[in-house]
Amino acid sequence: MKTVTIVGGGLSGLSLGIALRKHGVPVDLYEAGGYPRHRVCGEFISGVSDETLAELGIKDALKDAERLETHAWYRGETCLHRGMLPVPARGISRYILDDRLQRSLTGSGGQVFTHSRLTGDEREGHVWCSGRIPRQGDWIGLKGHFSGLPIQSDLEMHIASNGYVGLARIDSETVNICGLFRLRRDISGPDILERYIEEGGLLRLRQRMSRATSRAETRSAIAGFRLGWQAGPSGRLSLGDARAMIPPFTGNGMSMALESAAITAPHLAAYARGHSDWESAASRASRAMKARFSSRMNFARMLHPFLTSAPGRAFFSTASRLLPYGAIFHLLR
Repeated sequence: MKTVTIVGGGLSGLSLGIALRKHGVPVDLYEAGGYPRHRVCGEFISGVSDETLAELGIKDALKDAERLETHAWYRGETCLHRGMLPVPARGISRYILDDRLQRSLTGSGGQVFTHSRLTGDEREGHVWCSGRIPRQGDWIGLKGHFSGLPIQSDLEMHIASNGYVGLARIDSETVNICGLFRLRRDISGPDILERYIEEGGLLRLRQRMSRATSRAETRSAIAGFRLGWQAGPSGRLSLGDARAMIPPFTGNGMSMALESAAITAPHLAAYARGHSDWESAASRASRAMKARFSSRMNFARMLHPFLTSAPGRAFFSTASRLLPYGAIFHLLR
């Protein structure tokens, strides 16, 4: 049995490793950081079935996730839409989830090497789950947890003049606030999330945050990335953000990480057993992910500039009652 080496221990890498161990495949996973730690993430999973979670072997890790059923969209101070999600989503802290998954992987016999970074040329049996590809970009992602923050729906999306902000309930006391904003290098400091929210004109949300308790240790930021398909080296098998970074308003980031692991695991298991060569296994997995995700990536690529442009924001404000929110959610799945 051949060993599969996973470079990167985020959601896609860990879930892939667990799924491969279910197939009896030896797994070595290299993670540049350690566990547990906070990551910039919307921290809700939408559109992933119980069957997929069971197939990956991670259903128990999400058994106590918050059940998210209602959602609301806001433009500035105005509520544009409030309703039920087509299918309930799950809210959970990545700090908790990633730690559970790495413990599950090591408990099943996988080897996890933390504070270890692999670089270099492409190699047979190597899968890259190492997150976004650093590049010049115009966006910054910010996240933090707040307790005692009243939330009017399980999920809230706030369209600002400089981007958008999502709120998700991740336990009975905690709300995750995650925003994507146009980068301004003159905004910094420990209250950077609040400053971007103020800059975007979301003053009522800012007031709600001021009355809540900010958990400083949960704050994190990322910059230096571009949304869309990520152009890695030719022949590289990539999963998660290393393959595609979908706009966060879609709620698909965590979902695509899990789905890509479920798609890829059987092909890599066939390679490990000697039933397929590496090039064929990697090619089949890449084609399957492209087929699964292309429609939602294309739709999100069109909708994201619309949401973040002045004409788009004006349209949402004036025609919000006419928008087919159910159809939008369906196209993003």
